[in-house]
Amino acid sequence: MEVLPYLDIHSHQTKTRDDSICVSSLSVDDLLAQKVGPHHSTAGIHPWWFEDLSSSEIEELKINILQLLEKNLLWGIGETGLDRTMPELMDMQKEMFMWHLDLAEKYNLPLIIHNVRAGSDFLEILKIRRPKVPWIFHDFRGNESLVKDLLRLHQRCFFSFGISLDNSPQVREVLPFIPLEHLFLETDAQKHLDIHDIYLRAAGQLSIEVDYLKSQIWHNFKKLSPIRH
Repeated sequence: MEVLPYLDIHSHQTKTRDDSICVSSLSVDDLLAQKVGPHHSTAGIHPWWFEDLSSSEIEELKINILQLLEKNLLWGIGETGLDRTMPELMDMQKEMFMWHLDLAEKYNLPLIIHNVRAGSDFLEILKIRRPKVPWIFHDFRGNESLVKDLLRLHQRCFFSFGISLDNSPQVREVLPFIPLEHLFLETDAQKHLDIHDIYLRAAGQLSIEVDYLKSQIWHNFKKLSPIRH
């Protein structure tokens, strides 16, 4: 019987276990060097970067993202998104998110989404834009109602979980309401977090076997947009 590797749908690390495959979110330095990960890579302008980078630096990163897309080196777009803990930057964040969404639709690639207290904003965007590509909400911390509303408006929404399975009672409460066919797991920016442990936590909380969970997540992964390599 084939032993499936662990799939990490969103990681800021490039080194992984021998028995895992990760989708790497490129850093600023990676983007400037156009250096992609060993398996699959995504690229985007993180909303936090607006605090540290100048407008000219942001434009340079956008150019490099476009070049990576033209070379077919990206599996997906992002992470990008909206973060309402920085209200003074919301207009800029929304404009940049729409730029990423347009790219994802043009190249038929999944969109990795950063969402902090902006669920209603994404619902409004879904009502207006009606996207076709998958939306993957990484480190999802919304409630059951938001899950249902997102899936009602866009059946290709997916929800990913990581360290929050340990430290967030709200996430442990919402996890059972995520349809398994819309679930992913991740390590995000946690340098010492093992994707194996995340699978153990999720499987335990869902009362299913780890191997079954791995199989389901790979099935979900294969349903996403075709890889352009």
